[in-house]
Amino acid sequence: MRIKSFFLVFFILAFVFPQTLQAQDLENISEVKPVEFSGTFTVFGSYYNVSGIDPRRKDFTWYATGNPLLKLYGIDIPFSFTVSEQERTFRQPFNQFCVSPTYKWAKAHLGYTNLTWSPFTWSGQTALGAAVELNPGKLRFGALYGRLNRAVEENLTSPELQTPAFKRMGYAMRLGYGTESSHVDLIMLKGKDDENSLNTIPQNEEVLPGENVVIGLSSKLKFTEKLFWDADVATSVFTRDVRALPLSDDDASTVNSFKSILKVNSSTQMYNAYQTEVRFEEKKYKIKAKYRLVEPDFQSMGAYYFQTDVENITIEPSAYLLKNKLRISSSFGHQRDNLLKKKSFTTKRIIGNIGLDYTVSKVFGFNAVYANYSGEQGKGLKIPNQATQQSYVSQNMMVMPRLTFVKEKLTHFHTLMANRQWMTDKNPNTANTTEYQVDNLNYTSSFVFNKTGLTLGASYLLSIFESNLNTNRLNGVGVNASMPFFKNKLTSSLSANGTQQKLNHENFADILNVTFQNTYKINDHHGITLLGIYLDNKAKVPTGISFNEYNIDLGYTYTF
Repeated sequence: MRIKSFFLVFFILAFVFPQTLQAQDLENISEVKPVEFSGTFTVFGSYYNVSGIDPRRKDFTWYATGNPLLKLYGIDIPFSFTVSEQERTFRQPFNQFCVSPTYKWAKAHLGYTNLTWSPFTWSGQTALGAAVELNPGKLRFGALYGRLNRAVEENLTSPELQTPAFKRMGYAMRLGYGTESSHVDLIMLKGKDDENSLNTIPQNEEVLPGENVVIGLSSKLKFTEKLFWDADVATSVFTRDVRALPLSDDDASTVNSFKSILKVNSSTQMYNAYQTEVRFEEKKYKIKAKYRLVEPDFQSMGAYYFQTDVENITIEPSAYLLKNKLRISSSFGHQRDNLLKKKSFTTKRIIGNIGLDYTVSKVFGFNAVYANYSGEQGKGLKIPNQATQQSYVSQNMMVMPRLTFVKEKLTHFHTLMANRQWMTDKNPNTANTTEYQVDNLNYTSSFVFNKTGLTLGASYLLSIFESNLNTNRLNGVGVNASMPFFKNKLTSSLSANGTQQKLNHENFADILNVTFQNTYKINDHHGITLLGIYLDNKAKVPTGISFNEYNIDLGYTYTF
């Protein structure tokens, strides 16, 4: 009876509320409450005042928001509403529903699904339709069908930018063998745009109806408890415009061999993508070797985005020493583009970084990081002009010691972060305008009185940006305090931050920011919040603008 009620609820929701439902195990449906209702309701009033500049908002505003959540047989149906002097809305914030009932080794997905089967084939694409995943024993089978994109008409009168699009339908299948941690899967997908799904031809943007077939192999292999190998390969045949001129029957192009499964014409292209990773894991160290190549314009209708025309080779060793007190991680890699040698120039990058986290004792520890990124623009179809050729090295160093003291009455933390980032341009013709250096020094401390809950904090910030064009310096200090009262029902906090800005060694502005907040929890259902923010900006140059503004918010929250 419970299972019949569950499916009745689902079909009502699927047609009345096209939203996102969650997985439901049919074996445990009898243990789920049929109906639950919860959520929050909040109303806020805000007063604003400013002098020295034009107001950035109204002097008084108010709004009310609610986030009720209805549960039917464990299925979440979220809603939200907003009411203010400027807005009246009622909506379901996650406007996609999917229910995923499971029974033993079978799982179905009905509604909006976003499965991921491999990075180059079906990878997180949302589809409105149905899918099934069957895993009896070590057999791995999956299939899905649905709408990938809805038709979007061009609207030249709408204030919101809407990119027109054709309706797109698609399906995918997966057949594999193994377990979740060690398997081999063969995946195939096809997507196609409906060229008749738009009533008008877009005028401001060229929108082409496409068709795509992707075939891929995805594997995870566990040779031993320490040695692993992952690999993904895929070939994508993409017709960018199904209305383009056809190819002749005697055309020797490779894409012509796919004409039995999709429309092949002069806009059809075929590209490949590969990635593989070998890992060796010990208790005290591990090492990864990665390789990734994605040819230019590789595209799949089952995925949203790829960085294309790129080849990466990466080594990632790491170690855990001194009973895991010292952790060292590093990465070294080489990257290049212009894989098909069709670009004017080729860019090569060498990337490396090393970091360590050392917990010396319960009291003292520190982190350190060094990173180096270098790029070089080389020959492609053209020889780079020496006057503008890109050749640079970017480096980053960071050290962050920390102190932690935990006592019966007082707990306090202290952190100092020193960071330098700089870029060196190896081209003397452009170095004068591109080289820079940034230095940051940041100190924070916090004291917690364990018995009373009083927390006191202080911070200091120094940031210096230097280039041949200008110098910008920021000096800032901050203090904060918070304290609970009345058995933690009331929490009061106060913070103040002052910053001095200098531009080219001259005082530019002094900025003071003060924030005060009180939160009072009347009981489990009712709460009140009072928030005040004050900002004072004093310009130190004739062209600057001095102003001050403050904002006071009073809010009430009801939780049910």
